[in-house]
Amino acid sequence: MLVGIVDVGSNTIRMNIYRIENQTFENLLSKKEAVGLVAYIKKKRYTKEGMDALKDCLLSFKDTAQALHLDGFHVFATASLRNIENTEEVLAYIQKTCDVSIDLLSGEEEARLSFKGALSKIQFENGYYIDTGGGSTEIVRFKKKEPMDPISLPIGSLNLYQKYVDQIIPNKKEASAIRKEIENQFTDCIKKKKKVDNLTITGGSMRTIRSLLIRLDEMNPESYDIDSNTIHSLVDELLNRPSKEVIRLFLKVKADRVHTLFTGLLIVDTLLDLTQAKHIQVSMFGVREGYVLERILK
Repeated sequence: MLVGIVDVGSNTIRMNIYRIENQTFENLLSKKEAVGLVAYIKKKRYTKEGMDALKDCLLSFKDTAQALHLDGFHVFATASLRNIENTEEVLAYIQKTCDVSIDLLSGEEEARLSFKGALSKIQFENGYYIDTGGGSTEIVRFKKKEPMDPISLPIGSLNLYQKYVDQIIPNKKEASAIRKEIENQFTDCIKKKKKVDNLTITGGSMRTIRSLLIRLDEMNPESYDIDSNTIHSLVDELLNRPSKEVIRLFLKVKADRVHTLFTGLLIVDTLLDLTQAKHIQVSMFGVREGYVLERILK
């Protein structure tokens, strides 16, 4: 059986196509569009232009699914549709124009499914699992690989960029304000939980940070493990480089994340400080895989 899973995010909309056999699955193809839905929010509501951007992307993905004769086509949304006031209007518009029903995940569901999707690949017995997105960040403390108190906070690389950054790369003053916002959002959450040595982090920002470190020869292309000091040093180095130089570097790594890579890096760096963690495992799995496990395989 071939199934398409579409994840409607605040920054990107991605479709993964999975082959499912005997209660196991394999990702065969991934296609994404950097729609940047959060840019279409005015007064906490999606504009008609934003709804049309979502519609056009989903129709394109649906065409691909039909051309490949997929056995199933499922669409879910996270903070991209949670953090607005006209959610029902958007859902109804997509149902009418695309004949697609969007499964809207709560923050807690997103955190739980993301952890479930990554669980088989997590190296550590204890730690935090973190999913950093464009419009939200999910955090799950786990003990003996059992999840405890999954939460979701409405803070991500894209909405931080829009709120604090005037140009493309944050200056030192803007970076300081971003750090303060992250600390304000996460400190209470972290204080209620024990500090740990290890973080497992997924999401586009973390994967791009890994690609950046590989580009800078700071880590082996085969590795998914990062020392916390490597992240701290990277932030310090980039803050002291000319912004044009940083932009050129980011463009070489991932052009469609040039504006959100630094804010995503600041989220990771600040969470390392708050948790006092020493190591990061970069996870290539997350909420889409968890969705397959729980909603498709059941």
